[in-house]
Amino acid sequence: MVNCTMNISFSLNDGYQSDDEYDDGDYKHSTFQTDHHPMDGAATVTALLDHLTRNYDKRVRPLEGTNSPVMVHMTIVLGILTELRENQQIASLVMSHVQKWREPKLSWHPEDFNNLTQVVIPQNLVWVPKIFIYNSMETKEMLSENRFDVRLQSDGEVKINMPVFTSVLCRLNIELFPFDTQFCAVALASPLLNVQEMDVNATQPPNDAYFAGNAEWEVINVTVRQMRFMEYGEYRVEVHYILHLNRRPIYYVTVIVVPTFLISALSILGIFSPGSNDGPRNEKVSLGLGSLLAMTVLLDIVAGAMPKSNSIPLLGFYIIVVIMLCAVGVAISMALLGLSRSYIQTEQMPSNAAYRLLIMSPMKKVDSITVNNYAPIEMIKNAAESVVKTSTAQLLRPKFPDLAAIYIQLTEVARAQKTYRERIERAAWNGRVEKEWNRIFARVDHVFLFLFESLNLLILLLFLRYAFLPVPDLPDDFTV
Repeated sequence: MVNCTMNISFSLNDGYQSDDEYDDGDYKHSTFQTDHHPMDGAATVTALLDHLTRNYDKRVRPLEGTNSPVMVHMTIVLGILTELRENQQIASLVMSHVQKWREPKLSWHPEDFNNLTQVVIPQNLVWVPKIFIYNSMETKEMLSENRFDVRLQSDGEVKINMPVFTSVLCRLNIELFPFDTQFCAVALASPLLNVQEMDVNATQPPNDAYFAGNAEWEVINVTVRQMRFMEYGEYRVEVHYILHLNRRPIYYVTVIVVPTFLISALSILGIFSPGSNDGPRNEKVSLGLGSLLAMTVLLDIVAGAMPKSNSIPLLGFYIIVVIMLCAVGVAISMALLGLSRSYIQTEQMPSNAAYRLLIMSPMKKVDSITVNNYAPIEMIKNAAESVVKTSTAQLLRPKFPDLAAIYIQLTEVARAQKTYRERIERAAWNGRVEKEWNRIFARVDHVFLFLFESLNLLILLLFLRYAFLPVPDLPDDFTV
């Protein structure tokens, strides 16, 4: 005697005959004996199939004509995510799910067939539940119908494993992108049979089930749910295989987040760099506008990968906030440019309140300004004033013939020296005023540089803290 499980052909062999029949409940079973020798494995399976299919019609649902529905036990044993297209909200995966049900007409006593307890037969020989994936955009059977097999147990239990490739609609919640967790469901239901004709018992995946993601997504769990829905006045069963998908964010952090932070940090450094205060500040504005353009391009990349919805992803918020920060920096730099020019044109020194506010002290005052390499202006001034203060009567006293001409020339020289001195002093004063205001605005630039760089770093840290949030559980109100 041998136990065997194998695929068979359906030609009957000679060497056995029906001895008698006995009634086992609702269905009759036959006892077969050989005339000459015990049957081998193939002959036993052939005899068993001939016995089972004698009065069996696969077109008829099990338990048809009774008040009991067919109970189909379902679970998923394999799930491999191949692609998740966020902008189209479609998930493609290879899955394999197992279905079990009991067909009393296909039961037998093992002792009547060499203790044969199970047999594998083609799927097209038995009734199979008609269950389809109703949220699928495309479904492809991995095997054709004539290549599917079912495992038949002696108690009438039928088991089938159905591998399929499917692309299902997946509603995405992109608010926490790229640190998001998504739930994509494969929803199955019967197109016609109600719960009085077919019921389902969906169980969680076994411990040895295999699930895998792709380069971007990690499958962290799979949940099986079942429910009932009303359609045309009938209740039907619905089963969901829900994949918990956790995104691997390293790509977006490396390609978008890090460049955005570096561009904004360098932009702020250039806008508020004190080193260029002695020259025009227009280059700072150009640098800020160029940085805004670069970050706008990064934002467009993020927008192209996301579905067109009312919610803005977290990464989009981060880029928008950084763009606004740089825009405010450019505006402040332009305002400081206008203020510095206006204060310098007033030719007035900064007030003591400005020095105290910025914790600064004025530059040391210069007592004299050298006109040439020989004498300061004060000496020339004193000489000219001594000539002017001389009494007119004494100067007009004719001592020499050319005295009057000499007096006129000295007067013109003194007046020219005085005008030149005033011009030099005014230019020196304006230079000193400009230097003092540049010192003031350099300190203001330092303050804004520290403030904006701190805000830029704070925004980055607030963004990255979402990477350390715990993975959320499947919500109770989850719908396909």
